[in-house]
Amino acid sequence: MRFTTPILLSLLALSTAIVQAEEPRSLAFSGGVSNFNKAERKFELGGEFRTPIHVWGLAVAAGITANDESSVWIYGGLRRDFSLGGPWIITPAFAIVLYEEGDGKDLGGPLEFRSALEIGHEWPSRKRLAFVIYHLSNAGIYDRNPGMNSLVLTFSFPL
Repeated sequence: MRFTTPILLSLLALSTAIVQAEEPRSLAFSGGVSNFNKAERKFELGGEFRTPIHVWGLAVAAGITANDESSVWIYGGLRRDFSLGGPWIITPAFAIVLYEEGDGKDLGGPLEFRSALEIGHEWPSRKRLAFVIYHLSNAGIYDRNPGMNSLVLTFSFPL
């Protein structure tokens, strides 16, 4: 979790200057690299459903991701859009994850947490292209907690 603490603190400081934006109900598809900061990088693909809950500007997100080592993770959590001005949006997110390692990285156990930061461009049609960096970790609830970082490109469109 030490990876995400500076990001979350920065977002908190920025939130006084950033205008809140509300995300539409949408479907997102992503592709990128898991474990991007290590020698054993793996390709990953994912899909996510998002819907606003109209409380504090939050949206619920649920998704599934798999990499080329048959690791699969299913997650559900919350996200919140902030407008950076014009078409630019920044979105912090947090989710609870069920992780199946397959032939991939041992993250310590099946219960993990996903903290993410998305920076993207949203067109007037509400379609969005974004870069997402996220971290999977079990926050020390198991003896083993190596964590895994991913960098992905996401395209979402409203439903």
